Amino acid sequence: MHRILITAFEPFLQYPTNASQQILSHWLEDHPGSDRSTFVTEILPVEYIRTEPRLQELHAQSFDFALHLGQAPRIDRFNLEMIALNVKSDPTIDISPLNPEGPAAYASALPLQQWSGDLTEREIPATVSFHAGTYLCNATYFWSTEAQLRRGLSDRSLFVHVPLIDMESENRDEAIRLGSKMLTRLTRLIEDHLDAA
Repeated sequence: MHRILITAFEPFLQYPTNASQQILSHWLEDHPGSDRSTFVTEILPVEYIRTEPRLQELHAQSFDFALHLGQAPRIDRFNLEMIALNVKSDPTIDISPLNPEGPAAYASALPLQQWSGDLTEREIPATVSFHAGTYLCNATYFWSTEAQLRRGLSDRSLFVHVPLIDMESENRDEAIRLGSKMLTRLTRLIEDHLDAA
């Protein structure tokens, strides 16, 4: 059995909810399960000083794959992120590297174009995005990739940005269900990738 970690984020800044958390919560209620994998889920804090040690604790459990979700307010489809930058950015601190001894970035060799195409064919709008920004979404991707590489596992982590969901909108339930559908299909693609490894 594969062991797959899936994380989302708690609300932050001016947003009363987080779309990634809403999607993950709905998926946990509705996903059909899998005979190939067990899943461990976690809602991460939006704070560098708390997120990094929590990720280290999670990765100590030796997952076969780590999938991370976070919301982005200005996108209209699910963004499969290609690159995790070695950049720590926050309005309250100076820009600095996440790991002063690490590479400038980690680039995924996962078949992201194939996966985004598969999702789009199933009426789940998706695209491959260049990188996950410079805030905690990116940091989570960088730290998670680094943790897997320390175990000798390449291409065993992925960050996906999900569109913002307006919880006051009449379309909110449909948007959450679409996110849950995306997560169900993406975990199947990840399982296929692990089976072939």
